[in-house]
This record gives sequence, structure tokens and C-alpha cells, in this order.
Amino acid sequence: MAQDQTTFPPFTVTRTAIDQIVALGGAVRVDAENGGCCGTAYVFTQLDESDPLDDGDTRYGCPGAWLVVGSRVGPALPGATLDYGARLKPPRFRVLQNPNTDDVCACRRSFGRPRPGPGQPTCRSYVPMPWDSTYDPPLQWKRQIGFGVEDGTRSDHEVDG
Repeated sequence: MAQDQTTFPPFTVTRTAIDQIVALGGAVRVDAENGGCCGTAYVFTQLDESDPLDDGDTRYGCPGAWLVVGSRVGPALPGATLDYGARLKPPRFRVLQNPNTDDVCACRRSFGRPRPGPGQPTCRSYVPMPWDSTYDPPLQWKRQIGFGVEDGTRSDHEVDG
């Protein structure tokens, strides 16, 4: 991921998000995939210096950190704010004040079409970040979406069914 020039993102990255990226080793990738209550879900991945970029990825510099933006989510982020909510349950990155997405889930993890309301089987509100092995979601939510039914865990990709 070496680069000899810093390009700043066309969106705001809060100090708490930068601090979390630094705490994770200095690089995080954000992209989107099908899923979540509103049809398209933000996906965050911890990166290492040796990780190659995917075709279409854009690498942005933030003070002390790198943020890689995937090609699918890139057009949806200009003017938005990337934040990290350490006090949220589970603690997570989230996209706030996004002028490009009218329809957004209340947890700020999915966007694209009108929110169908609470209790959806595709809900990601309590899915921990991929690197968070300590958060235990509420039992009612686990039952609602089938989280951890077989082996006690379930990845973001499996939540969509």
C-alpha cells in the first residue's frame, strides 16, 4: 500500500474514526455489499501494509492513518462524515450526514431503499466489526436473525441469508 503522495478524502473523517483506524494498525477499507435493512450495507475491513488494493480502490490519507475506499461505495461518500462510535453497542464505524443517500437504516449501517422497519431478518445493527471478538449481541436480536445458532458466531456475509 506504499504511496508517495497523500490524497485527502472528499468526505469528513472524524477524530474518533481516525483514532480507531490508528488503533487497528493504521489502515481500514470501507466498501459496500448487498445486504442490511435498506439493501446496501457498508463493510469495513482492517488492512495491513502488505494487503494489495482491489481494482477501483482509492487510498486516502488521514492524519496518521490510511483509509481505502472501495469502488462500489466511493460514489456514495462525497460530502458524508465517517465516524466511529466507541460507546455504541457494538462499537462501530458509521457513515453520518450523507447527502447522497436519502434512505438509511437507523443504525447507519445500510442505505439505498426505504427502511422497512425494525425486526428485519437482514438487520445488521448488532453485528460486531470483523475484528471485535468480545461483543456479545442481545439474545433477542440473535434469535431474530439466527446469529450464532449453529456455532455461536455468524459473519456479516451470513446475516443477509
